[in-house]
Amino acid sequence: MDERALEVDGVGEGPTGGDDAPSARTTELIRQSIRYAIVAVLVTLAALWVLGKQRNLIDYLILSALLALSLEPAVIWLHEKRGWRRGSATGLLLVAVFVGLVLLGIGMGAVVAREANQIVDQLPAYIDKLNAYTRDHFDLTVFSASQRAAAADAGTHLNEFLKDHQDDILGGIASGVSAIFTVFTIGLFTFYLTAQGPQVRRALLSRVRPERQGRILFAWEVAIKKMGGYLYSRLLLSAINGALMYITLKIVGVPYALPLAIVSGLIAEFIPIVGTYLGGALPLVVALAEQGPTATIVVLVEIVIYQQVENYYLSPRIASKTIELNPGVAFGAAMAGGAFGGFVGAFFALPIAATIQTFLSTYSTSYEVADSALTRIDGPRVDPPKTRRGRPRGRASDAEGTPEPESHSDGPG
Repeated sequence: MDERALEVDGVGEGPTGGDDAPSARTTELIRQSIRYAIVAVLVTLAALWVLGKQRNLIDYLILSALLALSLEPAVIWLHEKRGWRRGSATGLLLVAVFVGLVLLGIGMGAVVAREANQIVDQLPAYIDKLNAYTRDHFDLTVFSASQRAAAADAGTHLNEFLKDHQDDILGGIASGVSAIFTVFTIGLFTFYLTAQGPQVRRALLSRVRPERQGRILFAWEVAIKKMGGYLYSRLLLSAINGALMYITLKIVGVPYALPLAIVSGLIAEFIPIVGTYLGGALPLVVALAEQGPTATIVVLVEIVIYQQVENYYLSPRIASKTIELNPGVAFGAAMAGGAFGGFVGAFFALPIAATIQTFLSTYSTSYEVADSALTRIDGPRVDPPKTRRGRPRGRASDAEGTPEPESHSDGPG
């Protein structure tokens, strides 16, 4: 009876024990997966928290890296052609950029202060001229007498406004100080990334397999070429634009011609898509306020003519040698860069897109495209040669191709 009970117990425990073993392993695997998932989620949240806290620092590093790529061609030229040390060359370029920005800011501050004071002082006269013009031509008065009186007291109202918003003005000054600190921070990062460029590249490549280092160096070299070429081509176009604007403003007698021309050239060339309109707006407003509509029309004609010359002659010969992008791709890249990084993102979007395009065209496979009406690219249209009318009949054989006379090497006689 006991042996049978033992046999029954043994038979009963066999399947049960076999089922318990896989169940325990499965449970342990589930527990480990849950632990790993929890750890992964916590690490991800911690990383996102750190990135959120250090977002400004990351933005500074990205911008500094892009600026370092832009300065690299000039630093290499000064280092290899002139024998300068990389640190000295980088420092000179950064100091030159900073001094130029300071002088430009001072000049534009003087322009804005002068024009603001002049507009406040001459606002009643402008209103009288506008009312006289509309009464003579349209029998209409735009501004009433009370509105003109309020315009005459604009200076008093402006002083009261400044007194009432002193806190906002102090906040603006604090923002300006913060912007200066940001500029120095980005400049410091840019200096180290550029001056120590070979050391930085060696440190990064030492963590990469040797067979992949060639591709990374190629991408780095293309990025330097595209960034630097884009920056220097824009600077050249900006110099040409500013020089012609300066000559035009001096001819029509607009004050502060130099800072206005510099700002107009920089805005027109460095702001994608709408830079031309924004760059030309300020000189037009100042010309209208200082010299009247005739000078404004002259400046407007210069802007339109130069824009056509740049689009059809200068830009294809200068910018196309550094960046070759489809206009639609360039427009989309500028919009995407502006959405991510504002003006800075829109500015650097074009060379970044050109770098990606060059890298993909080098390391991707291209195949022959099937000939179809949808893929056929028509070349420029060539008109057939025109035939003269009323030609003598005796010359009709010329149209069929008259053989050339035989040449004799023996000479005349």
